[in-house]
Amino acid sequence: MKGKERLVVSLLALFLFLSMSVGYAIYSVRLNVNGSSTFTKNGAITISSAVLTNYKNLQNPSNPTIDGMGISFSLNFFVARTEEALNDDYFVTYQITIDNDSVFDYHFSSEDFDATLTLGNEEDAQISYLLEGIETDEVIPSKETKTVYLTINMVPNNSGDYTVVGNLDINVEQDEIIGSLLGSIPKNSTGDLVNNTMVPVVATIINSFEENKTYDIVITNSNFELVNASGNPLSSFTIAGNSEQQEQVYLRIKSGARFASSNQNLNIFLAYNGDNSNMGLIRLTVPRDNDLVDITPPTISNVVGTFQSTTGSVLVTYNASDNVAIDNFVLEVYKDNSKINTIDLGPDVRSYTVNNLADGNYYFKVIVEDTSGLTAEATSEQKSYVWTMHVTVNINQGGPNGNSTINYGQTYSTTITANNNRTLPNELRITMGGVNLNANQYNYNNRTGALSVPNVTGDLNITGQTGNGGCVVEGTKVLLANGKYKNIEDIRYDDLLLVWNYETGKITKEYPIWIEKKKQTDNYTKITFSDNSAIGVVGGHAFFNADLKEFVNYEEKDKFKVGSNITKIANNKLKNVKVKKIELINKEVNYYFVASTRYWNIITNDFITTDGYTDITNLYPFDKNISWDNNRDIKKLDYKYLEDVLPYYLFKGFRAEEVGVLLDKDLTNVNSFKAYIERLITNKNMILSPIMKNNNRYWMVSNSEDNGRLVKEGSYYKLPIGRWYSTSENKYYSTGDIVQVWTSMYFEKR
Repeated sequence: MKGKERLVVSLLALFLFLSMSVGYAIYSVRLNVNGSSTFTKNGAITISSAVLTNYKNLQNPSNPTIDGMGISFSLNFFVARTEEALNDDYFVTYQITIDNDSVFDYHFSSEDFDATLTLGNEEDAQISYLLEGIETDEVIPSKETKTVYLTINMVPNNSGDYTVVGNLDINVEQDEIIGSLLGSIPKNSTGDLVNNTMVPVVATIINSFEENKTYDIVITNSNFELVNASGNPLSSFTIAGNSEQQEQVYLRIKSGARFASSNQNLNIFLAYNGDNSNMGLIRLTVPRDNDLVDITPPTISNVVGTFQSTTGSVLVTYNASDNVAIDNFVLEVYKDNSKINTIDLGPDVRSYTVNNLADGNYYFKVIVEDTSGLTAEATSEQKSYVWTMHVTVNINQGGPNGNSTINYGQTYSTTITANNNRTLPNELRITMGGVNLNANQYNYNNRTGALSVPNVTGDLNITGQTGNGGCVVEGTKVLLANGKYKNIEDIRYDDLLLVWNYETGKITKEYPIWIEKKKQTDNYTKITFSDNSAIGVVGGHAFFNADLKEFVNYEEKDKFKVGSNITKIANNKLKNVKVKKIELINKEVNYYFVASTRYWNIITNDFITTDGYTDITNLYPFDKNISWDNNRDIKKLDYKYLEDVLPYYLFKGFRAEEVGVLLDKDLTNVNSFKAYIERLITNKNMILSPIMKNNNRYWMVSNSEDNGRLVKEGSYYKLPIGRWYSTSENKYYSTGDIVQVWTSMYFEKR
């Protein structure tokens, strides 16, 4: 209570026994008081606790570190590469308790908050904070506590791992110096301590506060009391400000309370606010009386059940004390409020591990009995203890989907698979106990599918998206450079195709750079459009969505749906039609995919189509004419990073060097992109080999004035008279220029 202090008389007896018995004979104890006693007490104002109470999207939650009136923290957030994740909340809230254990009043003046990103760039996120529960100049009175709340918010601009490191300092100022509280007992006092007999004690109290203060009298041993000369119990002293006052009081043993001990010393401390340290001492001698018995029961507290990693185990700990010896502890185990076990622990055990428990709600009761037969008990908080963790796997068009379990602390291992000739997920999203795991907290090989999550401490949720090559069914018509059509299953590397040029926003002639071998499936998706045209697709395929101005995979339900405007070619010009129907056809069919040099797209059933890995096709923003800004910022990746998995002809024809754009946007990383290449682009089970002669690759080279000829990869080709535009390089050449052939090339005379 503000403006109130406590004067505490604490009675501590070594082997002192007290009992109550009506009608027992009166007995006498000589009280010998020697020396003097003074006391002072002045603590500090500190943060006594800082506890994490709320958070979202925080990795490895923990409490901050306390240093005086400051806390320091290190927070890790994970932001996934989705619009939903970027718009999600990322925050923590700490409950901070300020404990003013001093004899001074303090007031809150200001706070100093500092936080920086150590992972992620400063421009990638904004950090803010809010301190609630206290106002400027608000007083924190002496001996009182104050609870405030600190909330730290992070607003990310990009996906990735973010670590926020910082500190908060709470600044307080002392209101005024108020001195100290003193008390004393005179030397050489003597008296008899018997039932209802009062022994005189003189207390000197100095109040150095400016204002009047009331000090409560508290005696910690209920067998004694402090009374006035009339025998009436005293509860408090009121002392004027800046004054000293002597009080004549009397110490009295209550009626019926009795000592039972051999000769020993009883130490009486005069203490401030319950603290006996550095206080004066009064010593008295208690005679032997074998007929007197103990009436003080033992004490027991802090019964806590701590979850153990060993399945079915809980460590139970507790504190206990008594003025005589403890005879035994008994532990009772309760599940859902029903006692299921009773264990005798003996007199010396202070912790015990309960084993063989099933998942459930438990609490633990500890009963203590001393050698006088007196008992006490205390109970732990009821909590849920779960050693069986649930694992949910959901891999789109892959597996192993479903639910399973694993014991707490063990390593979860499985192999991720892909169905229908799809490719393994580049990345996985894994949460444990609802918290996102970083890639360094588990092991996933996106080449083999091997996954392991060590030290599982919460329910696991594992999700991922398998990849695909973007395939159309047998019989789909591919538009050739001569304006005719050819079935996709008949396309070869020397077929000159019409494709869409993203640099010019016009039709361009290109040769294939990648052809998929024949694959077979039991079903496919048939898409019908508003002009009644249709196309059959398998395992993911991308079309240009004119509303979104980007290529979208037909499996992206939020981007490709009935009513979406999809672009096709009519008379070499763009035309939009609406999706009319999407239906699954259960029929066995063969399917294929063809990718053109540089642009990767082809025109199938008059639609501009490409594979389902749209990040590569959507390297740069498109306008309504499906063209890129020619002043775009091109980030290139050096071939040395891919040469161990990608032949140079595919590096050039696949324009893989521009994957540096995806790396710059943090949409992939080198290892994930290499895994995609190995699973799909260079997989011998997927790719139809180019034209081979004597173990050398040959590529078709042609211009607008000839029918073309095959040229060995790496050899040189001299251009005829004219000015030539290389569609495969988006580059102009002049008469006599010599080009080195790495892929099929088509030149247009300008």
